[in-house]
Parts: sequence; C-alpha cells; structure tokens
Amino acid sequence: MEEWLIVDGYNIIGAWPELNQLKTSNLPAARDRLIDLLSEYAFYTGQRVVIVFDAYLVPGSRQQQKRSQSCTVVYTEKGETADEYIERLVGELKSPHKRRLFVATSDYTEQRITFGRGALRISARE
Repeated sequence: MEEWLIVDGYNIIGAWPELNQLKTSNLPAARDRLIDLLSEYAFYTGQRVVIVFDAYLVPGSRQQQKRSQSCTVVYTEKGETADEYIERLVGELKSPHKRRLFVATSDYTEQRITFGRGALRISARE
C-alpha cells in the first residue's frame, strides 16, 4: 500500500525548536531546512511527502516544486491556506485509491477534518 505524508510546513516550523529559532532570523532558511529534512525522510522511508506552505508568506499563484522522486513542495495560491489545500488533497488522494495518508500538523481542527476524510494524524512533535 502506498503511503503519503502531507505536512503543514509553517505549522511544523513553528513547533520544532531548531526551526522555530531559525525562522525568527531567516524564514527562508527554516523552510529550506525543513524541506531538506523531509526529503531525506522520504528517501529513507519510501513515503511520498508533500510539504505545503501558505501563500501569505510567498506571494503569487500556486507553485509546486518536485524536490525529489518522493518529495514535493507546494506554495498555495494567494488567499488559500495550507489547511484548505491539505483538506482538498486528502480528499483527492484517498478515494478511490488504496493509499495510507498521514497529515502532520498540530492544528487540532485540521487534524479532526483530515481524520474525518480518511487520513491518519501526526502531531508536530511526532
């Protein structure tokens, strides 16, 4: 069964001490560090990883960058939150395909919504 990890990028940056400290002085460096860590994780585990960042910190239309065979970075459209994008993506990926989906966020509401759509939740600390 194919496994996907969908990550709320800024939520994780804010929750991980190393990245949270880095973002206060250099947000792009914190984003890059998270992307590097999760690219390695994708390679090691074989999971497909999608890292989603809100557009409000990256102006313009939606951008998608393939970082590796298994890791994709998405910057949402202007006015679209990472939560909205993640919720839609979970719905698209879950049915009718046989995939195991995990959503990494500490946003309780987002965890509940994506769990209701068939994804498993992972807190930022995990």
